[in-house]
Amino acid sequence: MLKIKRVIVGALEVNCFIVRDSETNDALIIDPGDEADRIIEAVKLVEAKPLGILLTHAHVDHIRGVGAVSAAFNLPVWIHEADRAMYLSPDNAILPWLTAAENLPQPVDTPPQLPNHPYEIIETPGHTPGGVCFYFKEEKRLFSGDTLFQGTYGRTDFPGGSAPTLFHSIRTKLFTLPDDVKVWPGHNESTTIGEEKQTQVF
Repeated sequence: MLKIKRVIVGALEVNCFIVRDSETNDALIIDPGDEADRIIEAVKLVEAKPLGILLTHAHVDHIRGVGAVSAAFNLPVWIHEADRAMYLSPDNAILPWLTAAENLPQPVDTPPQLPNHPYEIIETPGHTPGGVCFYFKEEKRLFSGDTLFQGTYGRTDFPGGSAPTLFHSIRTKLFTLPDDVKVWPGHNESTTIGEEKQTQVF
């Protein structure tokens, strides 16, 4: 069984997820955006055994906790290659509110896995060039980052964003999933594919 622990972090209230196997406690950490100490505490509280970090995209609010969380557990970090330059850029900041992330490890080429819980990486460019969603098909869980939210979708007015590209990603890749897939977005509350197909208009 897949267990999901949400930790809301940072000034922009990013959803960081600790996704773990209920029997082995092996885990993956998705989008440790900030407040690394709180994420580390949550990992220990649920007795998770993290195996790696997955990033839905490279915007600074989703990566500021990566360095410290990775160092605390000696974890590999995966991000889509199209977002790696942004991930490593010292200009990746929202000043004066969010300074650039520090001590970021070089990303790995092979995404860390969660034994007994395979997932699919769905490429959903539009919010950023390398934006992705992580889809656990057997459990019908989708971690959508800033591609799809409850009642809305990710901004496209940042560098590298494209509204037509994002809408195409959502229509052709996410809205083809089963209606009962639960969506855990990068901000705000969860939803389902079926609910968003009924409410989203592009």
